[in-house]
Amino acid sequence: MKSLIFSLACLMLCLTLPASGGQQKKQGGTALYEIKRDGKIGFINRQGKEVIPPRYDDVRGGFEEGLTRIQVKDLWGFMDRSGRVVVAPVYDDNDEFSEGLAKVRSKKKWGFVDHGGKVRIPLEFEDAGNFREGMAKVKIDGRWGFIDTTGRKVVPTQYKEVEDFTEGLARVKSDDKWGYMGKNGKFAIKPAFDSADAFINGLALVEIDGKKGYIDHSGRFVWGPVKY
Repeated sequence: MKSLIFSLACLMLCLTLPASGGQQKKQGGTALYEIKRDGKIGFINRQGKEVIPPRYDDVRGGFEEGLTRIQVKDLWGFMDRSGRVVVAPVYDDNDEFSEGLAKVRSKKKWGFVDHGGKVRIPLEFEDAGNFREGMAKVKIDGRWGFIDTTGRKVVPTQYKEVEDFTEGLARVKSDDKWGYMGKNGKFAIKPAFDSADAFINGLALVEIDGKKGYIDHSGRFVWGPVKY
């Protein structure tokens, strides 16, 4: 039984681990490779040709949705694969694009911009996640909720902890128990678990009263729960 649990846990881990690209930046086009000269970062292609001259203080992430993050002095923006700056470096921090939007921070508040740099969702959040399945977690006054890509607050910011949507459900902690919420803002699986993982291929690993097992989208145990 322990062997089965271990195998299933390993499978869940393998499905969730991200791939590592090192210094190679490849997303939707020919691979580019970081170079550094006089303390500045640029890019060459596979043939060693300088595609983007070294002029940035830092570069982060791959070219997600065709754009990568760039730093000039202490501010962040985005450039495309040709080196064209499409979002001026005017933000204190930013993150990679996901579902057409990227979170940016200025004056300790987060919001979201589109590929052209237009602010689509105002910078009004203490913290925020990236968009997943059309929803992003956001934090106001120390509490978390969810917004959609229009900025509409689908789930009020009233929870201590939430996690991203996967397979249409998000993990939400309420009264020290974890449950799963749908995109309508209602619990599809009521909070009853001491811990809960994201759904992968229809199942999620949960713990209740010191026992672990796998549930389906209805909250029904398909295996377990058993003591580890």
